[in-house]
Amino acid sequence: MSIRDVQRRSWWLLGLGVWAVSAQAQSTACDNVMDICGQADTTLTTASPMDLPGADALNGVFDANRVQVVKFHTTFFQQFAEPTEPVQVVFSNVNCPNPLKAQVFQPNPFDLCNAAEYAALSDTWEISSDTALFSFPLYQNSDYVLLVGSSGGSCATDVRLEGLAVSIDACCASTLDYGETASVEVLGSDPDLGFEWNPAELATMVDNQLAELNPFETTTFEVTGYVEGCAYTDAVLIAVGSPIDVPNAFSPNNDAFNDTWDIYGLSQFPTSTIEVFDRWGQSVYRSVSYPNPWAGKNRGVDVPAGTYYYVIHLNEPNANLAPITGHVAVIR
Repeated sequence: MSIRDVQRRSWWLLGLGVWAVSAQAQSTACDNVMDICGQADTTLTTASPMDLPGADALNGVFDANRVQVVKFHTTFFQQFAEPTEPVQVVFSNVNCPNPLKAQVFQPNPFDLCNAAEYAALSDTWEISSDTALFSFPLYQNSDYVLLVGSSGGSCATDVRLEGLAVSIDACCASTLDYGETASVEVLGSDPDLGFEWNPAELATMVDNQLAELNPFETTTFEVTGYVEGCAYTDAVLIAVGSPIDVPNAFSPNNDAFNDTWDIYGLSQFPTSTIEVFDRWGQSVYRSVSYPNPWAGKNRGVDVPAGTYYYVIHLNEPNANLAPITGHVAVIR
């Protein structure tokens, strides 16, 4: 390669470098819009110039020379025309020599960055330390803009959105008898995007937003739904009563009344085992599936009156049920 070719190549590379620096310098706030979801911490920096189209409309309202434009989308619970729920904006780890400015706006959904069309949906906040602030009530299933700005240079903060406007709701907690099923409706997310349940094997979607939950014991279910690329999770507690009813006393005195220890519901667990111990820990009775109720005997001999202790293993093949323990009084 000749010296002239080397010079031409150097000039060409230098031109590329100047173009790249120029393109970077021309980066605008709208090139750096950040999409965030509720229920998640996001770190942002006010690194872009405050050069939004129509930014003059914010003079005296939102004064800053550096800004981060944040877009978020509200969830939806029902069809309503009026705004109902605010969003809580939580700021933490604020790193800025001067107070940050922040404000929530409703934009033109077809021109997100046009500040001339912003409608303020919160006060203008000044943030210098960890704090949590509320917007005005918001519409469901809508786009909003949070502006975070600074004066004099780039600053950083963590932001988290909380509240019903950026959440889903699994309704409602309930108490069941063993073997019953709970119906739970999941509101707030887009049902067309589906749901993920945990534990999944005990939950079945029977309609767009309705699930049937079939726990064998008290269980906290978690469900995740989706809105505009965001995942939201809620939990619901389903309490399950004891699958069996164990009396705490019986009187085996041959009066034809309460002579045996009748455990109700145990017959639905054909592989269950039950063992009874005296106060010294010696086994006095053991049975599999409990075909004949205990009559207060140990190897055909009446046990003394007193308190005995039992352990019942239900051995349910479809669930890992904890042993049932307690005490029973033999009254003579």
